[in-house]
Amino acid sequence: MAKATSKKIEKTKKKTTAKKQGKKTAASAKKVKVEPEKAAPISLENPTIYELLHQIAGEHGYTVAKAIVSEELTDEEIAKRTGIRLNLVRRILYDLYDNRVVSYRRVRDENSGWYIYYWKVDPERALAYVKTNRQLLLQKLEEQLEKEKNTIYFSCSNGCPKMTLEEAAENDFKCSRCKGKLEPYDNSATIISLERRIQALREQLAQA
Repeated sequence: MAKATSKKIEKTKKKTTAKKQGKKTAASAKKVKVEPEKAAPISLENPTIYELLHQIAGEHGYTVAKAIVSEELTDEEIAKRTGIRLNLVRRILYDLYDNRVVSYRRVRDENSGWYIYYWKVDPERALAYVKTNRQLLLQKLEEQLEKEKNTIYFSCSNGCPKMTLEEAAENDFKCSRCKGKLEPYDNSATIISLERRIQALREQLAQA
């Protein structure tokens, strides 16, 4: 009996120890947090940013942006580093700022009292700005396409602006400008052009 009781006690101890170890392992697992991977910073080589820089200020726009991609610089420091005239650097910076590509930090000089502007490129902000503008343009083009598909137009042979069926009927199917006879207008070319632009914009937004 003593041996049997001893064995039972030993088994109970092992079970208790195993439970404690299991709880410790579970507690340790709960404490471990898996941090989400951070997205890689947007580069000036991003096709959308690269295209935007060249549209705004050509090759000089890219050169100026590249100079301040990793540090803040004044306009004079940028001019010295890039070899671009100071007046041109300032004009480029203002254009890039208007298009949300760069931002600045203003510091007051204690000796002169003048403000010094430190410029820094902001690719993520620029990309968001471009994306927003493209989305707005896409919405307008889609609305225009819907209108073109659901509207009957008439026009004269003199190249005057086309008119809707309602407008043509109100004018007895005579052009409001030249009084020429109005004929049905084929807007299929306009529809195809809009569809192509919409498709291109959708692809650009998907790649951005």
